[in-house]
Amino acid sequence: MSGSKTKVFDAVAIRARHRTDKGHQLQRAFSILLFSVFVVVDLLALVAGASSYGSITTMQTANDKRIMTLGPITSSVRANDASGSVATGKGPEGKALVLVENNVSGSYETRIYLYQGKIVQEYALAGASYTPEKATALAESNSFDFSYDNGLLTVFTDVGSTKVALRNLQGGV
Repeated sequence: MSGSKTKVFDAVAIRARHRTDKGHQLQRAFSILLFSVFVVVDLLALVAGASSYGSITTMQTANDKRIMTLGPITSSVRANDASGSVATGKGPEGKALVLVENNVSGSYETRIYLYQGKIVQEYALAGASYTPEKATALAESNSFDFSYDNGLLTVFTDVGSTKVALRNLQGGV
């Protein structure tokens, strides 16, 4: 009997070892599956973050370009905001925004207009002819236009538009 008991114990031990091997295999498979899910989720989060960063960078670059183009124009208008200071002139390639300064020594104009694919700014005596080759380039653009309505000057370019509320509502244009 003792030989048969040994055989039974061996059989039970083999069966128990077989069950624990299956349990370990299931645990390993579950661990690998869980790790794989975490890796996939991390990769998706990384791709989503990179995509968001790219979109934000693109929007920021466009906004920076808009500010660099329209900022100097807005600053010039605000610096010359006085009664009758905003007027329309005729530049070499269309309308010119003319900002008039009346000083003791005479009247001067800051002219902003389009010339050869650039928005340029020229400072001259009032009434003098336009000399775009001496003007300072503000930004590249193929279009430049503006409108004035009830104290609000709106300037339009390729990169967008800006609105300048004139503090002196008797601006002109």
